Amino acid sequence: MSGAVYGAMATAAVLGATHAIEPDHVAGISSLTSRYGDSRLSALVGACFSLGHVVLVVCWLGLGYLLLGRTSFPAILNTVGTVGVVVLLGALGCATVWSGVRSLRHQYGREHDHGAHDHGDAHSHFHRHGGLLGHTHTHANGDHDHGVRTYLRTGVVGALFTLSPPMSMILFASTLLPTHGVDVVAASVGAYAVAIVGTMSLVGAGVGSLFGLVSIDARTAGTARTVTGVLIVGVAAWVGLGLA
Repeated sequence: MSGAVYGAMATAAVLGATHAIEPDHVAGISSLTSRYGDSRLSALVGACFSLGHVVLVVCWLGLGYLLLGRTSFPAILNTVGTVGVVVLLGALGCATVWSGVRSLRHQYGREHDHGAHDHGDAHSHFHRHGGLLGHTHTHANGDHDHGVRTYLRTGVVGALFTLSPPMSMILFASTLLPTHGVDVVAASVGAYAVAIVGTMSLVGAGVGSLFGLVSIDARTAGTARTVTGVLIVGVAAWVGLGLA
């Protein structure tokens, strides 16, 4: 391949990486990984989120430019997509807050019922690992199964974060196609996809590691999830204000 092709792929990779670390995407991944406290599982969750994201990006590219020959879309599509992200992110943030508060209430009830002599049990936090796609965690407040359907749902959530057209990649593809052809566009989209998946996986792993460090006991874990949920709701509100 020529230097121009490598340059196109590198540019697409940069577009993918910068797209992956936008605040709403980081907040969305954080909401989905905040309860795990495990870098590998959280990286897998981030990868599933990004794969759903990539699928819809590719669909937009195929529908918008290759099929319809369009490099621009009505502004209403971007508005609708952003509103959808705000609603979804707000819901994820509220669910994270509720999860944290419920964990704190559960922990308070355990401490109140069993007293100071049961202090050791109040800090229980166990993990059972049953395979990459059949993960089960046992926390102080119950079991959480992480199977194929869980990861598919995560992919759907990731796809919903791309309801509006990815204009930067569509415009970039439109500049490549006339001079370099479909093969180079495909290679660039591949580099874009790899960059998104890799970056979002790293974000997930980082969030999982961070929560693993701060979740030294059930009370701290619940507090961390509650604070994270509030921050995520704040990001949703900030994105919503951008529409005004």
